[in-house]
Amino acid sequence: MKTKIYILEDEPLIAETIKTSLEKEGYEICGMADNVKEAAFDVETLQPDLILVDITLDGELNGIDFVHHLKKKTDIPFIFLTSLSDNATLEKVKATEPFGYIVKPFNEKTLKTNIELALHKYQLQKPSVSVTEENDSFFIKNKGELIRIELNQILYLEAFDNYCYLITAQNKTLISHTLKSVEEKLPSQKFLRVHRSFVVQVSQISSLQEGFVFIGKHKIPVGKSYREELMKNITLL
Repeated sequence: MKTKIYILEDEPLIAETIKTSLEKEGYEICGMADNVKEAAFDVETLQPDLILVDITLDGELNGIDFVHHLKKKTDIPFIFLTSLSDNATLEKVKATEPFGYIVKPFNEKTLKTNIELALHKYQLQKPSVSVTEENDSFFIKNKGELIRIELNQILYLEAFDNYCYLITAQNKTLISHTLKSVEEKLPSQKFLRVHRSFVVQVSQISSLQEGFVFIGKHKIPVGKSYREELMKNITLL
């Protein structure tokens, strides 16, 4: 599967040059935009593997503003492209913890090297599940640290390609395991698959409606083939 890259760049010639160069290297350019609003919408829909972000953009919002918005929604890695290298800009950039910073003008080799390093760094930092013998918790490996997750904190899990999101009341964490592999590590008496893309903690279900379960403010679909098993695990008076 090709690595999907999204380009936020408001200079058409530069954007097309980058696109041509990366496609020649075997990457897939899944989308391009010249403004933050369009890019924010696209990224949420397209879910690229990496984003190239020009800092200086026409309009009220710049590339750093885009990244602040991005980090509230997802942990997709990003690399800044810029002609700016002054201290003030560098301080703002460092605060966003980018996966790369390329000063224009740059060549194809520099671009490819930075992309490969960014993707490698992202893989190393990506949270993963570590199996333990504990019955009431497990650990997530994140940036070299093992973080305990209490099972009773988990609301549900949601599939995302070959990964899955683990949702608690406080956080939404992307884990580098499939939903199926994480489900197998969870106690079946507490966690139940209600849809091909969702596993829920039964005790967290607050209400049910036709075709959906609700966990607090979260509305989760119930697949027809999973409804019977769900009803078996619900106590009715």
